Amino acid sequence: MIPERAKIKHENGEELEVMFNPDQIKYTKVNTWNYQATNGQTLPPGSFSNSAPAKLDVTLWFDGTEKGEDVSKMVDKLASFMKVDTSLANGAAAGSPRGHGQSQSQQHRPPTVTFLWGTYLSFVAVITNILGQFTLFLDDGTPVRASVAVTFQQIGDKDVFEPQNPTSGGRTGERIHRLAPRETLDQVAYESFGKTGLWRALAAYNGIDDPLRLQAGDPILLPPSVDDLKALA
Repeated sequence: MIPERAKIKHENGEELEVMFNPDQIKYTKVNTWNYQATNGQTLPPGSFSNSAPAKLDVTLWFDGTEKGEDVSKMVDKLASFMKVDTSLANGAAAGSPRGHGQSQSQQHRPPTVTFLWGTYLSFVAVITNILGQFTLFLDDGTPVRASVAVTFQQIGDKDVFEPQNPTSGGRTGERIHRLAPRETLDQVAYESFGKTGLWRALAAYNGIDDPLRLQAGDPILLPPSVDDLKALA
C-alpha cells in the first residue's frame, strides 16, 4: 500500500505535496468570554465576546539525502505561498464569507491555501508563519535535510476533520517515527508492530537498502497496520 501524502493547495490550484506525512498536528480554537466582576459571587456571569480563527500547527520534514536533492527548493515553494500576490485583491479571500461588510480595496494579499490529507482533513486557511531549519548539508553547502514548522490560520468556516466523502474511509494511519540514538529497525518493528522479524519489510516499505547506515533522527515511515508490512515480508 502506498501511503497517501498530505498536500498544501494554493487557491490557484498549484500544489505542494509533503515528503513525509506529519506525525502530529496541533489544532487550536479559542472563544473569548467577558466576565464582569460582581460582589459576593465566586463566578460572575459571563457573556460571549468573539471567536478567533482556528489554527493548525504542523511540522513538515524534507529529506533529500538519498539522492543528494536540494530541499531548499521545496522550502522556497512553501514560502512562496506566503508572498503577496498582486492578482489577488485584499478583502476577497477565497473561502471567506462575502457580503458582510467586507469591501474590496486596491491592496493585495497573500493567497489562501488548503491543507489536505486524504478524505479526512481539509483546512482552508492562510499561512501566517513558517520557521525553517536546515540540518544537514553536502560538502558544497547544498542543504539536503530540513524541518519547517508551519502555522495555518483558518479562513473558511467549515468542518475540519469531517470526512469529505461519506463512502470513503478515514485517515490512512501512516506515521513517522524518528530514530533515537542507537535505535535499530528491528527495535522499531517490535515497538510498533510487536515483531522484530518485520524489520526487513519495514526497510522495504521505506526503500532502505542498508539499515546499518541509518542515523539518529532519520525518519521511518510506519504503515497503517501490520498487514501492510506482512505483504512485503
